[in-house]
Amino acid sequence: MVKTYEGDVTAVRGISLHINDGEFLVLVGPSGCGKSTTLRMVAGLEDITGGTISIGGRVVNHVAPKDRDIAMVFQNYALYPHMTVYKNMAFGLKLRKFPKVEIDKRVRDAAKILGITELLERRPKALSGGQRQRVALGRAIVRDPSVFLFDEPLSNLDAKLRVETRAELKRLHKRLSTTTIYVTHDQEEAMTLGDRVVVMSGGHIQQCDTPLGVYRQPVNRFVAAFLGTPPMNFIDGRIVAEDGRAVFQSDAGRVVLDGHHGEVAQQHVGQEVVLGIRPEGLELHPTAEANREDMAIDGELDVVEPLGNMMDMFVSVAGGGRLVARVKAEVIEEGTAVKLFLDPDKLHLFETGEYGKNLTLRDAV
Repeated sequence: MVKTYEGDVTAVRGISLHINDGEFLVLVGPSGCGKSTTLRMVAGLEDITGGTISIGGRVVNHVAPKDRDIAMVFQNYALYPHMTVYKNMAFGLKLRKFPKVEIDKRVRDAAKILGITELLERRPKALSGGQRQRVALGRAIVRDPSVFLFDEPLSNLDAKLRVETRAELKRLHKRLSTTTIYVTHDQEEAMTLGDRVVVMSGGHIQQCDTPLGVYRQPVNRFVAAFLGTPPMNFIDGRIVAEDGRAVFQSDAGRVVLDGHHGEVAQQHVGQEVVLGIRPEGLELHPTAEANREDMAIDGELDVVEPLGNMMDMFVSVAGGGRLVARVKAEVIEEGTAVKLFLDPDKLHLFETGEYGKNLTLRDAV
């Protein structure tokens, strides 16, 4: 599927994706990556420049949005202010000339599912943001569509309400089992909601996998950097050979690579690479997994951010770099010299560049 605008501006660059029946698929990526354009093409709100869109085995390239058997929930809710909640939810069914008895049943069933039965006679201006969002969801549910499309539906809610509404969406999907495509720039939403997550950048799909798959086995440096809070640590360096062993050498220090990582590194001796490790892969004290002096980096603790029983440590290392470690909370003074032990199972080696390939994946070629 391709989308090119006037002036030879390509927003979506030939993506190919199969979504399983009943799946909750999340498109995530930075602004301008093409995720909303992709959703709008599925909805029929944007013409496609090339490719085919098929819903339930039916090609819908030239089918009007109202005839695609989809229901879309937008960021701004798009409720009619002069109508009650009941009439907002019933309006689409009324236009399609559903019998009044069927409309009433569908509206009241959806209201019960969403817990908004007592709001049916109110108008949108009398509702909170979260209530308006549930009305917008209800308007989609009554359609009983083949596909739900969500375009940043929670971005106007405050943090607490976003968490609550995410949980409602999970329960709703489990109950209805309707195929869902959900667009967001929020990685937390993507990781908590999706059966699979599609990470997009520059109009391309960078990776499509389960939430754990994209987090633990990012295919390239972009995916590794985009997913995770705090983001993955990266250290620029090169692979050198010492006494038959592969060593990652950098301004921050040297790390001896063994096992699978060592085998991969042996193939790249003399080359510049990027070592990546997530904050939870660094330990302040030796553990069963991270305990070797030749897999440790010295630094100075700059800042501590307490997180209850955990804390984030921002550590300056030689060469002007900084690492972030998420460790068990303890009392430690800023300015203290520390040693960070690396968990070898959580290391990645990437090619250089923003989209550098993850060399340590088992199927990397």
